[in-house]
Amino acid sequence: MIPLDKIIENITQQMKASGIIEIDNIPNIDLYMDQVTTFMDKALGKNKRYEEDKILTKTMINNYTKAKIFPAPVKKKYSRTHLMLLIMIYHLKSVLSIRDIGILFQPVLSVKSVEEQEILIKNIYEGFTKLQLATQQNIQTSAEGMKATAIYSKDVIEEYEDEKSKKILLVLLLVIRAISEKQLAEKVLDLYF
Repeated sequence: MIPLDKIIENITQQMKASGIIEIDNIPNIDLYMDQVTTFMDKALGKNKRYEEDKILTKTMINNYTKAKIFPAPVKKKYSRTHLMLLIMIYHLKSVLSIRDIGILFQPVLSVKSVEEQEILIKNIYEGFTKLQLATQQNIQTSAEGMKATAIYSKDVIEEYEDEKSKKILLVLLLVIRAISEKQLAEKVLDLYF
């Protein structure tokens, strides 16, 4: 079996390689739906687990609009603000339910003034990219934390002699950590929104 610290190191390198989409890299012109999905595929393609995975489809975007977690396009065109929201929704949807994403963005989407809404979304998106950068810069610390957890849990994992069990237990360890983070996010949503 590949040593646990090597596996974690490989994973952290892949995580560092996933791109952050700065505001300056988001088109400042309105786009039609096909252009939006093409942009999202190119910009977020590094995050795909499998080549055939879809970043965002027309149906997904329409469902977000119907669920009122995403504003309707203006004359079938999507603005830079729409794209910022879609990028954040893309990242959130793997952890939060559509309902929770709606709750999270409701304070912004309920603002009546389009200009004020755009300013709020831009500010939130800037904070989002700063948090992504801070997370990537601290990924090594996180990796060390994973190693520490793995070392602490190593006794449990090492109790099993077969490699399949050890690999499954490693995945279970990482899932347990992910569930804990997800539950913390849900608690914050429940308490403050």
